[in-house]
Amino acid sequence: MKIYLLLPLAVLLTAAACSKSPTGAQVEKAFRSAISPDAQTLIALKLDQLKASDLYHRHQQELQVPMLDSLSQRLGLDPRRDLSNVLIVWDGKALLLLAQGAFNSQLQDKLTGGGAQRVPYKSFALFTRQSDSVSFPEHNLVLAGTTASVQSGLDLLSSHSGAVPDELQDRLAEVPADSQIWEVSRGGLPIANFPLSSEMQSNLSNIAAYVSATSLGVRFDSGSHLQVRLICKSPEGAQRIQDTLRGLIGLARLSTHDNELDLLRMWDAINISKDQQFVSIKADLAADLSDKLIAQLSNLRGHAGALLNPH
Repeated sequence: MKIYLLLPLAVLLTAAACSKSPTGAQVEKAFRSAISPDAQTLIALKLDQLKASDLYHRHQQELQVPMLDSLSQRLGLDPRRDLSNVLIVWDGKALLLLAQGAFNSQLQDKLTGGGAQRVPYKSFALFTRQSDSVSFPEHNLVLAGTTASVQSGLDLLSSHSGAVPDELQDRLAEVPADSQIWEVSRGGLPIANFPLSSEMQSNLSNIAAYVSATSLGVRFDSGSHLQVRLICKSPEGAQRIQDTLRGLIGLARLSTHDNELDLLRMWDAINISKDQQFVSIKADLAADLSDKLIAQLSNLRGHAGALLNPH
């Protein structure tokens, strides 16, 4: 075959490779420029996709997110109606919440009427109360958090200099693209960076010291699907985490009464595996098991709140 006959084929193959869709989860384009290069953890809630699932329709009240409910009370937003996407950025010091949705000028009036001070910051307006601020840099975008974190986010946004750090981008590639809730982190186990009760700290001590990064994806349809990946500091650390997690599942299974068949099915649905320094956790729950799990989580919400509050 003559070489010139291969040129069109080469062009077609190159074009196909360049146009290939990226795999894994993606950060919304509107959020990317506000992400700090120091970001350690990203948590996304694809609310439009979540609200379209059958499971959400059955459990709207139980699937409320406390942080979004707090935002609702302060801004007059209804997360179930007004917000479409949320991204939470943790840089090791403070949280920055970015959200897309349907916002109007009445929100600003509500903020000032509630005691917030309107303060100019460069070409933006901050609505500040004590150490926290809210800003609406675009008609469908809001930034909320500490005043310093909001100002930093606005600086990055206006200069288009923010981006997803490479390490977190690598973790995003591990998250199923259709996840409606996802999390990626570097620099250890994210929850270990927050104030915890002594009981929770003790429970995490066998895991946190061995974890260097994480990724998580949750998808709801009529049931629920979970995929977690823990990147450990060594294969030995991964083995210890696998043993600890399997031990906890085994203990929970032994503590389950023989007549609690649904709970037994839930524990059996959790698969924990190890490959070198990686530990994977997967679970696929059918609709009936997902309903029962959400009921259990709802009952445990108050107890979990006490565990997370060191005071």
